[in-house]
Amino acid sequence: MSKSNTGPSIYIPTDKNIFDALQHKKVTQAELVIFLRSRGIIVSQSVAKQILVEKICSMTLSYSDFNWIGKQLENPNRKDKTTHSKLKGEVDDCQIKSACSIVKANLTMNGDDSVKVTKSGNTTTLKVTYVDHDFTKTELRQRTIKTCEIQLENDANGVVMKLPSTKKAKEISEQLKLALKAQVIKDSGEELEEFSISLEALADAEIRSKFFDNLIRNIPDFSFDTVSSVDVYHFEKERVNEFEDDDNSEARLASYINKAALAGAGVLESTEFQQLHKQGFYIYRIIWTAIDNSLDGAKVEFEAQFGKPSTCTEFMYTVRGLYPYNSRTMDYNVTRKSVTPYENDKLNMKLRDASESALRDTIKAYGT
Repeated sequence: MSKSNTGPSIYIPTDKNIFDALQHKKVTQAELVIFLRSRGIIVSQSVAKQILVEKICSMTLSYSDFNWIGKQLENPNRKDKTTHSKLKGEVDDCQIKSACSIVKANLTMNGDDSVKVTKSGNTTTLKVTYVDHDFTKTELRQRTIKTCEIQLENDANGVVMKLPSTKKAKEISEQLKLALKAQVIKDSGEELEEFSISLEALADAEIRSKFFDNLIRNIPDFSFDTVSSVDVYHFEKERVNEFEDDDNSEARLASYINKAALAGAGVLESTEFQQLHKQGFYIYRIIWTAIDNSLDGAKVEFEAQFGKPSTCTEFMYTVRGLYPYNSRTMDYNVTRKSVTPYENDKLNMKLRDASESALRDTIKAYGT
C-alpha cells in the first residue's frame, strides 16, 4: 500500500496553552526579551518575567512563533541507561549492512524518522532521529526531538548490539535482529543464537541478589567501595488473610509489600536490608561506587538494574558520574562530575563485561 501524502494537522494553541508554556522554567526571561525585541518592542532586561509573559500572550502569534515556543520547551536527550544483547554465530559486515539498510527503509517509509548508517572499524552505528510525543504533558510541551543510536560490534564470536534502554531503541533493535537473522539464514543456513542478561530462569531470591553482589565487586580494574542505594523486590505469593490470628508480623509484612527502596552508605550491611533479605526480597536495582586502581584514579558511581523486577529481565546499566581524586586534600571530591563520552563508552564496556561474568559465576555456583 502506498503511503498517502497528507499535510500537517491544524492546531492552534489557546491563550492558556501559550501562557502555561511561557511560564515554564525552561523559558528564560532573557529569551522573552529577545523575542519581544525581534517584534520591535523595546523592553528592559530588568522587567519581570511575569510581565513579559502577559505581553506576549496578548499578541497575535504566527506559526513560526509557536515553533519558537515549542523549541524552548524541548528536552535535550537525557542520558538513558545502556543495555546490550549478543547474536552468536558467524556474521560478516555485508550482512550487517544489509540488515541496517532494510531497517532504514522500513523506518523512513512508515514514518518521519531520519536514519543514518555509519561504519568505523568493526562497529556499525544506526542513528535514528525521531519525534517523541508525551500526551501527559501540556500541549506545547508534548513534542520532543530525540536521537537513538544502536551500535553493532562485529567480532569472531558474533555481533554485540549496544543500545539505550528506551522503547524506541528496543523496537528498532528487534527489527535489526530479525533482519540480521534472516540474512544469515539466507546466506549460510545457520541460525544465530541470541544472548542477553537475564535471571528469569534463576527463580530464587538469594541467587538473584548474589548476581548483583558478584557484579559490584568485580568491575575490571576497579576496587569495590560502597553501596549507596538498593531497590528490592519480593516474589508474588498468595496473600495472607489480614484477619488471621498470626503472630508472625514479618511474614504478613512480606506478603503485602513487594517493593522497597533503601538508601545510605553501606546499605547492604544495614539491619533493615538484612531483615528484608531474610523475608525473600532480592535486589533488582543497585547504585554503588568503585575506585579506579590506577594512580590517583577517580571514584566512579555505577548503577545497574532489571527493567522488569518480577522476572529479572531487561537488564540495563549506566555510569552516573565520577568523583576525582584531589591530591591536595588526599581525598575524593564531594561533588560528582559528569563523564566524557569516551569515559562513558570505556566504563560501560567494563560494566558489560562484568555483568556477563557475574551471570556466568552465578549460574556456575547455583545452576539453573
